[in-house]
Amino acid sequence: MINKYITFALVTILAIAMTSCGNKENKSLNEEEQYHINYSEKSNKPSKGKTVLVIASSPHKGGNTELMADEFIKGAKEVGANVEKIVLADKKIDFFTEQDENFNSDSIRKASQRDDVDEIAQKIIKSDVIVLAGPVYFMNIEGKLKTFFDRTFYCYRDMKDKEFFYITACADPKESTADRAIEGFRGFVMCLPNPTERGMIKAIGMGRHGGVKKTQYMQQAYKLGKNV
Repeated sequence: MINKYITFALVTILAIAMTSCGNKENKSLNEEEQYHINYSEKSNKPSKGKTVLVIASSPHKGGNTELMADEFIKGAKEVGANVEKIVLADKKIDFFTEQDENFNSDSIRKASQRDDVDEIAQKIIKSDVIVLAGPVYFMNIEGKLKTFFDRTFYCYRDMKDKEFFYITACADPKESTADRAIEGFRGFVMCLPNPTERGMIKAIGMGRHGGVKKTQYMQQAYKLGKNV
């Protein structure tokens, strides 16, 4: 009888252990599905008539990332896209605070309108394509852009089915440094519902203001825009 109880106990423990592993596996799978970015060089939508929002985060007017963004815009307009550029340096964006934590409530929407955050967020929601353009600062994205990302907590789930392009520049000649900004962009994008990454430009060794002029990076930006 004792042996039967021992056998039953062992089988029960084993079954519980297997169930726990299964739950852990499912949890990991769900996380992968949640934090997922699609990749495609081509779009299912025609370029003509597409709404494109370019967010330039550098505080430098006419800096390298903004110059490349302007070339992207030039290419996108030539294929019939409707393009708008927002320069974050011209916008008021407060830091994320406790009042921003009540997800999707009337109070949070009202709080988001205390500055320019909701205006920009609504433009993202209504756009087909989002271009994130900003430099590498201390191995990361520019702070105002990160603050904006944080502040979209109340409506990020509405930013669904968007296509994304990334543009960055850094003084360091190593591509791995530019990747820091790319990962900063992706940290936001992967939290959105069903995003698709379409392409990127990593201008390395561009420490001088406007140094990107007459380089292959400007040509790349123009071609990328034409592929919008």
